Amino acid sequence: MWGRILKLICEELGDRNLLFLEADKDLKWYGVPVKEICDKVSFEATNSEIAQTVRANLQEVQGKGWIVYVDPFNNFADIYESDKPRYGNRWNLEKPFDISEVRFRIGFFASKEDAYDFFLKISKKIKELYDIKFDVIYV
Repeated sequence: MWGRILKLICEELGDRNLLFLEADKDLKWYGVPVKEICDKVSFEATNSEIAQTVRANLQEVQGKGWIVYVDPFNNFADIYESDKPRYGNRWNLEKPFDISEVRFRIGFFASKEDAYDFFLKISKKIKELYDIKFDVIYV
């Protein structure tokens, strides 16, 4: 599902400057432009191959705003502020807010509404193309 969602994100990206993100326990962010990954990976690649490509290209970044946590297996995206840690991986103490085969984060959106609108379009396309319900939530 990573590849399917990534393909839709890449198609919807336009001129947005969004990043794949992960963070350490102190919320120091590491990222790579989504556009760069769109150009590097095959959408038919395995979840593991896509996650490895993203992780291999991460560099320390500065930013703030809104983050979208995407869970392609449970079919949901959750929008939250970048300074509020969520969905930590208890098995990765160095970078608990990591990218893996089962989760990724995209940011920094300027507003919650922008993040919601972007992923609502993705959600609608997933339903239309694959008949899968994909929830977009925020607090």
